[in-house]
Amino acid sequence: MLNIFKSLNSNNQIIVKNFSYLTLMKVFNIGVKVILAAYLIRILGSEKYGLITWLDSVIQYFIMIVNFGFNIYAAKYIVENKNKKTKINEIVSSIFIIKGVLFILSLICVFLLGSFETFSTYKSFLLLLMFSGIGEVLFPVWFFQGIENLKPATFIVFLTRLFLLIGTVIFVNSQYNLMAYILLFVSSSILMGFSGIFYLFKYNNIKITILPINKLVDYFKEALPFFIGRFLSLVFNSGTIFFIGKFCLLEQVAGFDTGLKIVMLGVIPFEMLQQAVFPTISRTKNKSMLKKIVYAALIIGVLVGFITYLFSDNLMFLFGGDEMLEYSSVLKFLSLLSPFVALTFVLGTCSLVAFGYYKEYNFSLIFTSIIYILILIVLYFTDKINFWSLIYLRVFGDVLMALIRLYYSLKRKTLVIVKIV
Repeated sequence: MLNIFKSLNSNNQIIVKNFSYLTLMKVFNIGVKVILAAYLIRILGSEKYGLITWLDSVIQYFIMIVNFGFNIYAAKYIVENKNKKTKINEIVSSIFIIKGVLFILSLICVFLLGSFETFSTYKSFLLLLMFSGIGEVLFPVWFFQGIENLKPATFIVFLTRLFLLIGTVIFVNSQYNLMAYILLFVSSSILMGFSGIFYLFKYNNIKITILPINKLVDYFKEALPFFIGRFLSLVFNSGTIFFIGKFCLLEQVAGFDTGLKIVMLGVIPFEMLQQAVFPTISRTKNKSMLKKIVYAALIIGVLVGFITYLFSDNLMFLFGGDEMLEYSSVLKFLSLLSPFVALTFVLGTCSLVAFGYYKEYNFSLIFTSIIYILILIVLYFTDKINFWSLIYLRVFGDVLMALIRLYYSLKRKTLVIVKIV
């Protein structure tokens, strides 16, 4: 295993550097979320924490609309046009303009959504949470990834998440401080966005240009396939949390979310590794490097899952307190996800997208989402929707997606299974 990472280090120091920065950024980002979850469950209680999580699952659909798949598409486009200044200005301008328009439209939709009975009680919360989308519009992580310099992004994420963590400890100290936390969360997201755009323009000589409508439409169309697939993938990501909140209890939302956060904490290295090597594999089409990364992801994923299973009781108590101990069985089952999520991350971008198989990448998302929806409909009409059936369905969706991506990686021969010498 060490030889794999030594090989990566000797072959490309940029990958190692970006992997380090991405890992730091993601560990701190998710680490703060996990710490906050443990704190908020204890201070606000599992029901109110479940409410925040449930409302956020709704907002994530609109945040995905604002993102519109640019975090993958734009990074690749920046890599391919790295030395073409005029083209870079055009790409950056188009993305900011399109994201800005999508944010305004999403904000209007959230306002209208608050008129429905299910959400009317929480309309003010939903609108406030939607303003966190300003951070999504402005923070150009796709640009930093494309130029293969993630140090600024890491530093910005570190400072803004630290602001959120310290602010929460100071101002959220009773069960009545729910609004205070939401305001802090939204403020930290906006701060992150403005910090990112400040650095982008100050140190990278980027100029926003007014583009004709037809040019914006072209960029919109090119990003559309990535958006459709990623939007549908939310059906069994944020969707699972939404349906638990809709058909079950808010306390169960907290239990599932805590278990899922712990599992995702364990697969951070794989997500970071695929983001770090993606620009290089896109440029070099290095199948040998991809093969080694896939083997590493699978082996380490199994080990992480096994350790999570063994210490599930301790982890649930650590990150959720006494109230979460009854959901240890949820974490045990979710630990099965570790190797499959690891493969999904690596095979998605580094195998399919990096080698130009966009249709196959999007098919894995769309097909899995359609199957998920069909099974969900069957469960609904047979009155079988409950806490555990939704969890089983979530795990099934992740496993199915990993297997589809593995199938296409082997079929398109981006991944060739041979013995590593």
